[in-house]
Amino acid sequence: MTSTQQLRDFTDAIPENTRYFSGIALRGYFEKIGKYLPYKPIERTPITKPVLEKKMPNDISYSEIKLWQVDNEDHDFRSQYIANLPDYLSSYFANKYIDLFKTKNRRSANTFLRNTLGGDIKKRLDLVNHRYEPIKPSALSINFSAEFEKLPTFSRQRISDLSVEIARYLDKHIQNLLSETAFCLSANETNQESLEHKIYLIILKEMAGINIEPPYFSDYKNDKLTNDNIIKALAKITDDNWWNNKLKRRRDIQREHLSIAVGQVQKKASPYASRSCIGEWIEQKRQNKEFIDNTAIENQETGEQIPLNLQVYKSNANPAIRRCELMTRMRGFEDIADELNYSGVFITITAPSKFHSVHSKGGFVENWIGNNPRDTQSYLCGVWSRIRAKLNREGIKIFGFRVAEPHHDGTPHWHILVFMRPEHLDIAFKTMWIYAMDEDGHEKGAALNRFEFTMIDKTKGSATGYIAKYISKNIDGYALDDELDDGSGQSLKDMSKAVTAWASRWKIRQFQQIGGAPVSVWRELRRLKDKKVEDKIIDPVLAAADVGDWAAYTSHQGGPMVLRKDLKVRLSYDEEFNQYEEKIKKIKGVFSPLIGLSSFICTRLIKWVLVKKEKDVDLKNRAGRTPWSSVNNCTRKFKNDGDDQREQIRRELKIMGLSDDDFIINQLYLRKNIKINQNQYIKLDNTLNGVHLIVSNSPGDKVNHSKKSLKISTFDDYEFLF
Repeated sequence: MTSTQQLRDFTDAIPENTRYFSGIALRGYFEKIGKYLPYKPIERTPITKPVLEKKMPNDISYSEIKLWQVDNEDHDFRSQYIANLPDYLSSYFANKYIDLFKTKNRRSANTFLRNTLGGDIKKRLDLVNHRYEPIKPSALSINFSAEFEKLPTFSRQRISDLSVEIARYLDKHIQNLLSETAFCLSANETNQESLEHKIYLIILKEMAGINIEPPYFSDYKNDKLTNDNIIKALAKITDDNWWNNKLKRRRDIQREHLSIAVGQVQKKASPYASRSCIGEWIEQKRQNKEFIDNTAIENQETGEQIPLNLQVYKSNANPAIRRCELMTRMRGFEDIADELNYSGVFITITAPSKFHSVHSKGGFVENWIGNNPRDTQSYLCGVWSRIRAKLNREGIKIFGFRVAEPHHDGTPHWHILVFMRPEHLDIAFKTMWIYAMDEDGHEKGAALNRFEFTMIDKTKGSATGYIAKYISKNIDGYALDDELDDGSGQSLKDMSKAVTAWASRWKIRQFQQIGGAPVSVWRELRRLKDKKVEDKIIDPVLAAADVGDWAAYTSHQGGPMVLRKDLKVRLSYDEEFNQYEEKIKKIKGVFSPLIGLSSFICTRLIKWVLVKKEKDVDLKNRAGRTPWSSVNNCTRKFKNDGDDQREQIRRELKIMGLSDDDFIINQLYLRKNIKINQNQYIKLDNTLNGVHLIVSNSPGDKVNHSKKSLKISTFDDYEFLF
């Protein structure tokens, strides 16, 4: 049946009258309305196409991810500057870009990136990276090229793993050489080098590809390399611990050097050291603290244990003790100078502009040569060495102290306080000026900024006062709370941490004595405390050291100009072997070379070893089993008389670097516990034969919570240790 037939059947089914009236209605509608309506095609709303967001690449860095989340349109533009930078370098630019993008506009942010990373910084990075590139590629450098390229970004654990890999690689390489018959036989031929020497030369070429100097390289250059030393060298380069130390050092220097190149070490960013460097330094101090708190030293003969932290606090590792010792020595030199009618001079020596990375007012130094702070320190050492040699030729003797501290961009400069005869001042000034200005002395501003020579004016203060601020600033910022740093404009006390982190990272010696008797002998004599010896030469030197009189100690040793060969008391050493069978010297005691070995006095009576500290060590019971000698610098017996006890308490507190005011002394005398840090307390204990000053890990008796607290600048400064 067709569709037409179906329509007819449907129409026939409708009643006739209905069909009639429906037709009339439709005709009327069309005649009156429908025929006047314009033709309108049916318009349908098109389906909206979904907007596909730009997909974030998978292999971008964390800094690029942060930038993508703010704006993904300019990712390709930013990538050409940031993609090849590690996060610790690019994070600063990413944060600055985001800040400009939000506070100003997109154009300002892109302009910042183009003018910084697109301009001088790329050249500066290339300048620094070139210093760490292998001069002659080797199999070692090729096999580990990816690791060395990313070395500045490695964690401590990754460096440890890499050390094991390299040590195994070289050990296998040496074993393969020894297994080759032809190689071994060639070493036995006439006029040929020894087998050990041949292996050393091959290892030398391998390590030249990674710019790490092998052991005994100086002996090799001077034709003093022996077969025994080669064996020791091979033992080192196949030891992962040796590689771990080398790679850690390489990583830390390269990382901070790159931070200097991109301007992250400066007044406007982070003065003296990068934020990354300071953060790692603080973390290292935390780990040191944890190790010290969990370690004890044990007497190998008796088994007696003493907490290591107590010994560290009483040593020169304590910043307060270190600062006090430096001030004592400086004051002693000044007293000697006053007695000899010498004049004091305060000198400042600064390196040429090409050694500086950033201007003091901001902006990169255009002629920067890509050096690091250690390079600048070597330059200053060379200048001072030539000055000293010239003064010696002129018969001018000087003594005093030198302090090395950084400019805001990490470049070191020197402050020197020395004493000399008044008639030598003019010659000394001219000599120092000539050598300090010898390199690039004609450059703009050199005459004003490179060298200063200031006479000490006694009416304005002592010579020690001139250098006291620099000593405190470079140790712990003691008594500098309200003073601002000229280099950074921030608090000197706050900046002392950054300065210490800077010195630790670059291994720069901050303080150095010029002339005088050695401090190492002074420290050994002080270990003997108030011991009296029969030797008429050693006894006055010992007595001066015991009472802390540096001037008397120096005088008894031969005066401030004494030569090392003319010292009356010197150190005595004992030889031991390390794990590489190398002889190492360890201090054993002191002796007088004027008398001979018969004058030897042992200052290291007890041999201590580091052990894991037992929980809740009972110091009293241990002390009861074995008396503590004065040599180990632990507890001391006091007399029963009250006044004598207080004086002994005062003396012990001074040695430990703690406050010795009457309130604290009385509290200790009355057997009150004094809290010295979060976990430890100091008190007197008389349960033994005599009275002992001890440190406890628990409060024991009720702790005195008086409003007047113990003022300590040492125990709370854990981060300065080591």
